[in-house]
This record gives sequence, C-alpha cells and structure tokens, in this order.
Amino acid sequence: MTCIANRIARLATAGSVALLVTAPVHAATRLHQPIQVWSAMQGVEPAVLMEDIADMPLSDMAIDDQPYCAADAEIAQTLDHDFGERRIDSDGDTELWGSDQLGTWTLVAARDEATSCIIASGIGFDGGREAEVYYRTAGL
Repeated sequence: MTCIANRIARLATAGSVALLVTAPVHAATRLHQPIQVWSAMQGVEPAVLMEDIADMPLSDMAIDDQPYCAADAEIAQTLDHDFGERRIDSDGDTELWGSDQLGTWTLVAARDEATSCIIASGIGFDGGREAEVYYRTAGL
C-alpha cells in the first residue's frame, strides 16, 4: 500500500511542478488582455515625442530626462534580449515591436543616421491583434 501511496505522491508532485513552471507563461500571454500604454517620457504624449526626437541627443549623451535614443542595432538588441520582442510592423516613421511570450510591446521612432528613439511601451500584446490597435492606443 505504501508503494502505491508513494507513487501517487510523486505523480502529484511532478504535476504540481509542471503547472507552476507553465503558469507564468500562460498568465503573461492571456488572450485579449487589455492593452495599456506608457509614454517614454512622463507627461509627454508619444505623438509629441515624434515631433521632438530629431533634436534629442543619443541617450549616452543626454543631460535631461528623455526617451531612450540609440543606434538602431542597439535598440533592436535591447528589445530582443531584455523583452523577447521582435519587429512586428513598420509604417515608415514608427516600428511596432512585440513579445507574445511576455505580452509587452514597444513603439520605436526612426531618426536620421540609423538611430531611433523609444517613444512608448506597454502591455497586452497579442500577435493576433492588428498592429494599428497599438498605434491608436499610443495616440498615433
């Protein structure tokens, strides 16, 4: 009897561990999670940032609070490495990056000389939604 009880306990423990391991992934990618957005600069709407980013220095030379501006390759590496985001859409001036795994998304505005600035980010990314939803949510 104890052999069967031990086997049941081991199976229950293994099942519990499996559920605990997969629970964060399922929670992070809930379908139809509400979309939330934050501007890259508190108190300044992303549409206003779009107008001002051409004059902003790269972030390593910034003296004031400003959006993260850097070389395109650096921004791409950061979004991929830190958030698992990939480029989803581009309208020429702005790129949408998103992560199905974490449910995060980022709007990146292009600048001259292969540099860009992050103008907004949020949660609620779902690869099944139209990209336009994220641009609209950010006020673009």
